[in-house]
Amino acid sequence: MTTGGTPQELAAARQTPTPRTPTVLPTSAPPSDYRLAVPDGWERILLDPARWPRRIDAVVAAGFRGVDDKPHLRHAMAEELKDRAAAAHANGGVEMYLSLAKVAGVPLPAGLVVTVVAPEPGGGPLPELEQIGVARGAEGADVRMVDLPAGPALRHRYRETPRENDPTGNKLPVTHLDFEIAIPNSPLHLLLSFSTSMEPLADVLVELFDTIATTLQWMA
Repeated sequence: MTTGGTPQELAAARQTPTPRTPTVLPTSAPPSDYRLAVPDGWERILLDPARWPRRIDAVVAAGFRGVDDKPHLRHAMAEELKDRAAAAHANGGVEMYLSLAKVAGVPLPAGLVVTVVAPEPGGGPLPELEQIGVARGAEGADVRMVDLPAGPALRHRYRETPRENDPTGNKLPVTHLDFEIAIPNSPLHLLLSFSTSMEPLADVLVELFDTIATTLQWMA
């Protein structure tokens, strides 16, 4: 999949990926890993404290290539991403992706954090996805169950207003799209958390996020 070019080309990237043969897992064994396809121009950052600082510096440098007059913004973005990486890691995050794609020369800000959700130590099992959805729906949230090739998932779309002192300088609302799915034969859930601050293209990007979620596969 690609995201470069015009908005029409971006919309074309939403097409359903080539069907893949589902992985057949042993009935009693959890998957050993997962696979996820992302568009060209999305950079992966493994949430390993020993590795993410240099990786984030490299990704931000690539994003600012050819822009030499904004070192303060470059530094602020790198520090913000490192803070996000640390927070995601503390919350069970295992990897994050940052879009460096452009539309007509304009950066297309979007990202994804993948998190393993575990029960609280000493607590009971995680609530069923349907229960989580009912509770959030009762609060007025935009939630629904969807069928992904990897299994039933809870889809949750919402918006957040950036902080006044956002170090990246963003003033636009941030659109989020989360997919939470139970890991087979396991007490854990996998959470795909997409986001974008490109408000004019939020609906188009949400459809792209939906497409990326359909590529999730469990590995035996």
